[in-house]
Amino acid sequence: MKPLSVGIIGTGFGGHVHAPIFSLHPGFEVKSIASVYRQQKAEEHTWKGIQHYRNWRDMLEKEQLDLVSIASSPSQHYEMTMLALQSGHHVLTEKPLGMNAEQTLHMLTESERVKRKAFVNFQWRWTPIRQRIKRMMQGKELGDIQHIQYTGSFSGHAVLANSYRGWEARREEGGGFLFAIGSHMVDSLLWWMDEEITDVYGDLRTQIPTYSGDDGLEVRETDDAFTFIGRFRSGASLVANVFFPGIRGAGWKLEIHGTKGTLMMRNDDTLECSFGGSFERIDLEPVHAPASLEAPAVHYYNGFYQMVDGIYSTLAGNQTFPDIPTFLDGHKAQAVLDAIRLSSETNTRINVDYT
Repeated sequence: MKPLSVGIIGTGFGGHVHAPIFSLHPGFEVKSIASVYRQQKAEEHTWKGIQHYRNWRDMLEKEQLDLVSIASSPSQHYEMTMLALQSGHHVLTEKPLGMNAEQTLHMLTESERVKRKAFVNFQWRWTPIRQRIKRMMQGKELGDIQHIQYTGSFSGHAVLANSYRGWEARREEGGGFLFAIGSHMVDSLLWWMDEEITDVYGDLRTQIPTYSGDDGLEVRETDDAFTFIGRFRSGASLVANVFFPGIRGAGWKLEIHGTKGTLMMRNDDTLECSFGGSFERIDLEPVHAPASLEAPAVHYYNGFYQMVDGIYSTLAGNQTFPDIPTFLDGHKAQAVLDAIRLSSETNTRINVDYT
C-alpha cells in the first residue's frame, strides 16, 4: 500500500520531533515541511529528500497531502488548522488546540463540516505506563475514584533566570506552562476518568517575571507555576500543581485514590499500587526507541510513535480508536484551561463551559 503523505508546518519542534518520528513509520512519507514565518532563504535541513517551503500557505496550496501536522505556537493553530481543513487535508495539531474554547469549537465544527479527521497531539496518552493506568481505571481496579493529586516540580530556575523565553513569555502567543504542560495534564485527567471536570479554582503565578540580556529586557506575561483544584462530574476531587522555577525539583508524582486501592506514578516511569498493604510495583513492558533516533525526538518516541501508528490505522483503515486524541478532546481540555485562567484572574471558582 502506498504510504500516506505528510506535510509539516514548523521547522522547530515540527522539524526535530514530528518529521523524524513520522519518517520512522512505514505507513507515512514526510513529503514536505514549511516554515512558520516567511523565510528569505531556505534553512539548512538534516532530512534528505524533503521539500522545504518558506511559506506554509504555499505548501498547502501546492502539495497533495493526506495529513498536515501543525507544530507552531498556539496563537497560529487556528488559522493554520482552518486553512488545512478547508484545503481538504486531515490534520494533526499541536497542543493546546487553540487559544480559547471559542476557537477550538470552531475548529471541531469545521472538521465535521468538511468530513476530515482531526487529531491533537496529546501523545503522552500512548506511553505504556499511562495506557496501563487507563486500563486499570476502565476495569475499576481501584474502585470508585475519590481523589486525584497530580504534581510536578522542576529545576528550571537557571533556565528562566538566564535566557530569553521568546514567544513562550507572551500571553498573546499562547505561552506559559499552563498551556505547555497543563494541557497534557488536563487531557490525561479527562481521559483517565472518562468524565468531565465540572468546576475549577486556579492560581497562575510568574516567579521570574523578567530577564535582561544582550537583546534587552524581556517582561514575561505568562505563568511559570500554576495550581488548580476541581471536581469531576462524579464528585471526585482533584489537585494539580506545577512549579517549574525550582532550584532543585522533585519531578512528577501522580496519586489516584479509590474505594478499593491507591495508585502512584512517579516521573512517568514507575507505577505502584496498594490495596491496603504495602505499595507494590507494577512491571511494564518497555518501549525502546531506534538507536538512530537523536535528541530531542528520542525523548518523545515513547508516546508519539504509538499515536502516529494509531493515526495511520484511523486514516488507512477507517477504524476508530478510542484512545486517539481528537479535536473533541482538544476542545474539552481547552475549556478547562480557559476556566483555570478565568478563575486565576477573578479569584473565584469557575464552572467549566464545554458548549
